[in-house]
Amino acid sequence: MKLRTLMLFLLAAFTLTVWADKSANLRNYLYNNVYTSRVTSVKVTGTQVTVEGVVDGEDGSYVLVEATPADNVTEDTAFAHCTALTGKKFKVTLSRYASYDGYNYDRALSKWAIASTSGGRDSLVSYARYADEVAAISSPAALKPVSKKGVGAGLGDTYMHDLDSLDAKNITCNIVITTLIAQSPIFAHSVEYSYGGKTYYIDGGAIAEWDRHLTYYQQRDIAVSAIILVTPGASDGTLSHVFCHPDYNGGYYSMPNMTTMESINAYAAILNYLASRYNGSGHGRIEHWIMHNEVDMGATWTNMGSPAEPVYIDEYVKSMRLCYNIVRQYDQHAFILGSYTHDWTVGAGGYSCKNMLEQTVQYSTREGDFHWGVAAHPYPQDLSKPEFWKNDKQSTGSQNSPYVTFKNLEVINEWILDPAHFYNGSEKRALFLSENGTNSPSYSDKDLALQAAGACWAWKKANALKGIDAIMWHNWMDNRVEDGLRIGLHFFPDDETHLGGRKPVWHVWRAAGTALEDSIMNPYMSVMGLGSWNDIFLLVEASGRTFVPNYSYVIEAEDYDQGGRGVAYDGRMETAGSAYRTDVDGVSLEQRSTASNGWDIADMGAAWNSYDLGKWVDADKRIISRAMAQENWGSWFTYSFEAAAHIVADIYVHFGQAWGKYGKAAGKGWAPSDSTYRIEHEPSLNWPRHYAGAVVVSLDGVNLITTQTARPLVPETYQARGTNFNTIAADKSKWTSTLTGGALSTDTLWLWSKANVNGSLVYNQEPDYSRVHLAPGQHVLKIASLCGAWTFDCIKVDCYQPTGVTTVERAVPSRLKAWGGMGAVHVESDKPARVFSITGRLMGTTASALQVPAGIYIVTTGSEHKKVMVR
Repeated sequence: MKLRTLMLFLLAAFTLTVWADKSANLRNYLYNNVYTSRVTSVKVTGTQVTVEGVVDGEDGSYVLVEATPADNVTEDTAFAHCTALTGKKFKVTLSRYASYDGYNYDRALSKWAIASTSGGRDSLVSYARYADEVAAISSPAALKPVSKKGVGAGLGDTYMHDLDSLDAKNITCNIVITTLIAQSPIFAHSVEYSYGGKTYYIDGGAIAEWDRHLTYYQQRDIAVSAIILVTPGASDGTLSHVFCHPDYNGGYYSMPNMTTMESINAYAAILNYLASRYNGSGHGRIEHWIMHNEVDMGATWTNMGSPAEPVYIDEYVKSMRLCYNIVRQYDQHAFILGSYTHDWTVGAGGYSCKNMLEQTVQYSTREGDFHWGVAAHPYPQDLSKPEFWKNDKQSTGSQNSPYVTFKNLEVINEWILDPAHFYNGSEKRALFLSENGTNSPSYSDKDLALQAAGACWAWKKANALKGIDAIMWHNWMDNRVEDGLRIGLHFFPDDETHLGGRKPVWHVWRAAGTALEDSIMNPYMSVMGLGSWNDIFLLVEASGRTFVPNYSYVIEAEDYDQGGRGVAYDGRMETAGSAYRTDVDGVSLEQRSTASNGWDIADMGAAWNSYDLGKWVDADKRIISRAMAQENWGSWFTYSFEAAAHIVADIYVHFGQAWGKYGKAAGKGWAPSDSTYRIEHEPSLNWPRHYAGAVVVSLDGVNLITTQTARPLVPETYQARGTNFNTIAADKSKWTSTLTGGALSTDTLWLWSKANVNGSLVYNQEPDYSRVHLAPGQHVLKIASLCGAWTFDCIKVDCYQPTGVTTVERAVPSRLKAWGGMGAVHVESDKPARVFSITGRLMGTTASALQVPAGIYIVTTGSEHKKVMVR
């Protein structure tokens, strides 16, 4: 027993070492290696494979490598299937089918690379490339559902008829492929099927039931997304090890086994059978193929042990590619979807959804792109709690948000709309919310109303966001085996009181996208405390200079405009002082822990406590004007942008000054005296103290009216820790009015700091300027302080679609595309782009990739810019 334990321990240690090595090799392959040889084209006809490429190297022996799904191009040093190459350019034509290990293997499933054979070992000298084209066997017309509305998997006549009542146009179906195929006729109705020179048997009874359902959906123009699942045990026990990944160690489903030709053939056989049958040719149609389930939660839902993330993703991409190169032969409009949970960056299941998506983008860049998309499951953070709008504290507007739930769908919408993630850089990938719902913890009226309210929010947001193509409610009926959840549209089928009846959420889902939508959904706004459906779109922090409805834009200090020149993304290394933007007169960007991304604007204009004699209105009496006080003691900031349509905007200002400097001015100011100054017509006014932290925001030269009516009354005595100020700020009875002279409104906004802050300053919960109208065209925002002890950090602009005005697609940059990877900035541009560090250091110029240390970088061509992060 002890010997067996020791052997298992040693085997586990060896496996971890192998995975670590493979993980490092894959990272280098995807992000660090630079190959000058390349495979430029792979075309597959009915009988041949033609591969073209360029060898860029010294004299030596080179071969064209064929890598099947079982091969690992980053690990192998002696490739089994090679063709000798001669000359710098090559074009190799091979038979499409080859005999490998007794199987008639389809080379359309392989990828192709170039290797050097010098030194007695094969060394990769190019990225591998999959087939760009595979000959079509059938070509059905594209199906464009008239609505985003859908439902999750369910079977049976009652369910199908309910689809008609709901008017749902999208549906998911779980297809467990290991229950459909055998190596002998074990089923009551077995159908012989030959693939790759091997005869299999298909469960004809199960297929007949799928025919019935899929035909029903096709007749109603309902788009079907099939979820392809592999169980650890197969209906035919002799196929269990063939389909189940050899490293599987638990969980409901397994990553498919693609490590042997036997496994590849069986996996390809069942996918080919389904694709050839369900392509709209008489038995129904599968439009989209969701590969496995919640792969970022790999240990539970797509298990292959616990490999390092790059190893796991590599295997997953192979499965996606194998399916893609089969199904696209039968339907050129089909695409593959990766399935992910709501764990955006937190990686609670072992892997990060965002990392997996970005590494898949990198595979597409390196190995040739394919039509893949995202099947997201943005459940609330706690599936049992329906009030995600209150509870989901870790679902933020940042692209680094730990979670993506109904609360912050804009984050994944923003990701899918980023041109750096497009198919071949030009076409948005599909984004389905393929499994999601809110829970009714009980069947009380309150809980049922909370569930229905969540569905209203989910629909309103998903339907408005242009990156989202469909949303499927899961599930159709409450299920006793779902850990106590009640997330269905119907009550439990065995419930004593309701017996499978329709829940309030069913009526919400029925109304979605119909003339009944507002009358059914609007009453639920009060359940969530909303004044308008616009209130749910206050989340995304999106960069860009073109504003469109239903987005929020955060404008940071680094985006300072100078004379219409654009943003401040070209600091100069050779200039003393501020290393970030010293080439702009009068501007100092300083690094502070209290500012977003660590930078704010300070000291614009003269020092706040001094004047030149020439600026006195009355030099003898030391009198200055109000305009002079603001000009010399204040800071200012401008930002130009374009509104792509009519927009109603809310504006929030972020204060970027720690208590220390603010408290000194606000607590004491600079008392008027003969040796200092007096304000014209207001000789007793202590300007710095009175206007510390006060700002005016103007749009196109016109001051905006603030929503603020009161502020904390600054304490008479300055305390370095700011304790007394914090106490006053928390007690609104000690606040003073910001409205003077009986005015009902004012253009002056007072901001204040907090004691002992360290990067914790946030926007006000309510907008500082509400419902500002932006007409289509160019605009300039100017934020000006009235006195020192204030520094600009950033502002947020929430953009809404005015009532009765049709929204528009978000504008995307036309030329510059830039993104961060592992150890490199990647660029696609029609002209070379300069890459700067966040401190203004020029790192280099590139039109492809530049190796840099981890950090934040600015990529600019002069007219366009991008901020990227390198890991």
